Amino acid sequence: MDDLDKEINNYMMRLKEWYGWHFPELAKIVTDNLQYARTVKAIGNKKNPYFILVFFLGIRFDVAEANLSEFLTEEIETEVRQAAEISMGSEITETDKKFIINLADQVSELAEYRESLSEYLKTRMNAVAPNLTLMVGELVGAKLIAHAGSLINLAK
Repeated sequence: MDDLDKEINNYMMRLKEWYGWHFPELAKIVTDNLQYARTVKAIGNKKNPYFILVFFLGIRFDVAEANLSEFLTEEIETEVRQAAEISMGSEITETDKKFIINLADQVSELAEYRESLSEYLKTRMNAVAPNLTLMVGELVGAKLIAHAGSLINLAK
């Protein structure tokens, strides 16, 4: 999980840096990594006509499906709309957009994998060492067991 956290943070730094050339204000508005990646995927190009129609005129298109309200609060969504309208960022090419969206997909997948791994760790630690899990938590307990080499060595 520590390795996954490092990779997610590295990917997010690259995503924020790369997409920041296009829409620099977004990083200050959306601070959560997974929400940021999902927002980048939903918006794509801030000058995208579908984005403008969906958000600024309130028209819904099945093709756009850029519904930020699924993962952002209404206040943050409004801030994103307003910031996109007056953004200082430069335009991006379709090639850049494709790679940025791909990077955002990878971040989302890694974050989802981390969540499933966290759930697995939680169930395994409750089964293997319930008292240790109750005292220090599943993540710290797993690190202690790994550092000691085994549960028996930790008990000794």
